[in-house]
Amino acid sequence: MLLKWLHLLLAGVIATVSMDVLSAIAIRLRLIAPLSPNLIGRWFVSVARAHPFHEDIARAAPGSHEVAIAIPVHYAIGTFLTALFIFLANRIGWPVSVSLALGFGLCTNVFPWLLMFPAMGYGFFGAHGPEGTRLFVSSLVSHVFFGVGIWIGVRMMLP
Repeated sequence: MLLKWLHLLLAGVIATVSMDVLSAIAIRLRLIAPLSPNLIGRWFVSVARAHPFHEDIARAAPGSHEVAIAIPVHYAIGTFLTALFIFLANRIGWPVSVSLALGFGLCTNVFPWLLMFPAMGYGFFGAHGPEGTRLFVSSLVSHVFFGVGIWIGVRMMLP
C-alpha cells in the first residue's frame, strides 16, 4: 500500500516537473508569457493569511521567500490534481490515455482562469494581466503540458 502511495506521489511530481520544464522551453521560445513565480508565491502567502483578493497582486507588499513558497505549493497542487485524475479515471473505469490526460490537464485551467487570476486582480481568464504577460494562453499551454506530464507520470509509475 505504501508503494502505491509513493508511486502516486512520484507520478504527481513527474507531471509537475514536465509542466515546468516544457513551460520553461515555451517561455524561452517566447510562446508564452506567464506571471513571475514571485507573484504566485505572494498570492499563496496572501491566501494563507486569509486575504486572497487583490486589486493587483503586484502592488501588494512583497513577502519574504515568495519563490520558495510558490514551488512547494505548486508541486503539492500538481500532485493532488494528478492523484485526483488517477482516482477519477479508475473510479469511472476509463483507461488512462494521452487524450484523457490532456483533457484533464486542460480542465485544470478552471483554477487559474476562474479563481487565481480574478483574485489576483487580473480578471477572469487573466484578461487584465500585467503588461508583457499573456495569461490566458500561457495557462492554456502550461496546463496542456501538465496533461502530458500526467500521462508520462502515470505510464512511468503505475502499472
